Amino acid sequence: MLLLKPVPQQTWQQGVKGKDHGSYDTVMSEPSSSLSTSSSPSTSLSSSSKTIEGDKPSGSSPSPVEAEGVPGPSNAEISCLLSKADSEEFDETEEAGEETSEEESEISENGLFCDPDCEEEVAVDDDSLTTDPDVQKSIDNLPSDDMYRHVVAINVTAEEQHPNDDVSNSIPLTLFQSVRKRKSETQFISLPCKKINPEDKTNHIMITKKLDDKGKHVRFVIPTRANPPPEMNNWLIQFQKWTNAERMVAIDELIECCEPTQVRHMMQVIEPQFQRDFISLLPKELALSVLAFLEPRDLLRAAQTCRNWRFLADDNLLWKEKCRSEGIEDLKDVSFTKRKSNRSNSICSSPWKQAYMRQYSIKMNWRTKPIRPPKVLKGHDEHVITCLQFSGNRIVSGSDDNTLKVWSAVTGKCLRTLMGHTGGVWSSQMAGTTVISGSTDRTLKVWNADTGQCIHTLYGHTSTVRCMHLHGNKVVSGSRDATLRVWQVDTGECLHVLVGHLAAVRCVQYDGKLVVSGAYDYMVKVWNPEREECLHTLQGHTNRVYSLQFDGVHVVSGSLDTSIRVWEVETGACRHTLMGHQSLTSGMELRNNILVSGNADSTVKVWDIVNGHCLQTLSGPNKHQSAVTCLQFNSHFVITSSDDGTVKLWDVKTGDFIRNLVALESGGSGGVVWRIRASDTKLVCAVGSRNGTEETKLLVLDFDVEAK
Repeated sequence: MLLLKPVPQQTWQQGVKGKDHGSYDTVMSEPSSSLSTSSSPSTSLSSSSKTIEGDKPSGSSPSPVEAEGVPGPSNAEISCLLSKADSEEFDETEEAGEETSEEESEISENGLFCDPDCEEEVAVDDDSLTTDPDVQKSIDNLPSDDMYRHVVAINVTAEEQHPNDDVSNSIPLTLFQSVRKRKSETQFISLPCKKINPEDKTNHIMITKKLDDKGKHVRFVIPTRANPPPEMNNWLIQFQKWTNAERMVAIDELIECCEPTQVRHMMQVIEPQFQRDFISLLPKELALSVLAFLEPRDLLRAAQTCRNWRFLADDNLLWKEKCRSEGIEDLKDVSFTKRKSNRSNSICSSPWKQAYMRQYSIKMNWRTKPIRPPKVLKGHDEHVITCLQFSGNRIVSGSDDNTLKVWSAVTGKCLRTLMGHTGGVWSSQMAGTTVISGSTDRTLKVWNADTGQCIHTLYGHTSTVRCMHLHGNKVVSGSRDATLRVWQVDTGECLHVLVGHLAAVRCVQYDGKLVVSGAYDYMVKVWNPEREECLHTLQGHTNRVYSLQFDGVHVVSGSLDTSIRVWEVETGACRHTLMGHQSLTSGMELRNNILVSGNADSTVKVWDIVNGHCLQTLSGPNKHQSAVTCLQFNSHFVITSSDDGTVKLWDVKTGDFIRNLVALESGGSGGVVWRIRASDTKLVCAVGSRNGTEETKLLVLDFDVEAK
């Protein structure tokens, strides 16, 4: 491809002297025909004309500017000039051809990489070449449409006048380089040819020019990772020889020399190096050891990261440990949850994880979810419910109306009424289908809850049976006759009689080996029932003992003297006296060395019986307004009932009030919650009043996961 190079202005000014306009018009047609034999002269002229038109307004061609005494080039000289340009271009193409194949691209006259079929012209700027200001000014005044025609005409005229002159002396190269400079003012340009990479128009090859030692212009591609600067290898070799401290200094100095864009580039390169999925890279055993330190909530979030993390975070043994830490020891309810849940992806590969998720949902139902309307179980007329038992889906309530009733916790229906006592029922125990009751008629009765049949009537006490404790197949009963009796449940036989108290026995605990009893004689006694021997008499209280807890190691007693005492069962020594309540401690529960006590002063306290410290006091603006009648607690919550007609939920760890679970409309005017019993998913409350303002009934609240 040949490009017609325009003649410098000084030359064509010399060549037109003495020529009239007519001869100029005559000559104009000749070069056009002679140049039509080149590969694409018309295209090159057209492209060059368009380029100049972008800088100068178009218009009609004026008469040539005349200059004196300087001849212009001839047609032969123009041909020589074009041949010389072709020869130079051919040499450059051969040099470039050693690096690129013929199928890719050729080097055009301007030094750009371009497909040979491309007809678009590319301009390259060279700031190192300059043009005489006067000549440049004359060119600027010349309309762009006729510049090349003037150049051709001038060269034809010059050939006639000076046929032997050297073309290189009559056509300075600076003229054309100045014209090209007007097409682009930047030293670095991107290739406008769309054929270089039609799929990625933005990824043009960038080129520039520089001078070598001989002053020749050298073209090269901008440095990339694949084509780095030649000095970089030496720099990297030197960097690798340095010590760590030297490298740190070099990096600091390098950062100081960088522009913000370069520092930003460093960040983009460095940051991904620290974003490594180390969990997926570790062996499974080590990855599980790391994940075991996460809380269950964080473990659930980690499972949402990716498939690898989900596979590891769903490990069954991992979730088994999490369940044990929450007190979940079996999977009895997992199949129920699977059957009830229809959500997508709800059935995971880990049964222990599902058990934990179910437990978490239940906890949220207790804490925050709206309370569902309770089931109301009406019975016992206007009598007081004196004792309450809840096991599985059965509820057993005893009343001073001489009866016990068996209820379904699922349907709320009364399944049967246990009748046979001739006095009020004041104590009861239940295990499975076996129910044992004690009455003011001085007897104990053993019942089958499924059939309602009285299996045994246990005679022996001479006064009201006020308390009892069932363990395995034996039950220990305490009476106002100041004695305790040990009974065989399946046969109804009295095995042992424990005598030693001086007043009514009010509370009793039995762990299968030892019996602990508290009485109105201010004493607490530890018995060996097999030998019918009192091992220890725990003295210290100054008033009646109303409540007891025994875990096999410690005995905890609550008294009307407002104190709570912690004793060692082996030695009988008093380890701690817990002071803080202002009245009778009516109810207590002990689990894992944590004691929760309810008092008639309307407060509830949480204690550590190992060090004797009070951990929490459940009071404040939301505390009960009357005596605490009953309480239950687990590892998360404390549930308390009161004479003020409310049942409250507290956080056992923080002591914060959560919300009211039950609030009777008659509360404060006679409505009372006498007893409560709770499981993981249900709460049973025995409510009524002593003045007829509230009907006697049972309320069953369900906090289980709803069926979907």
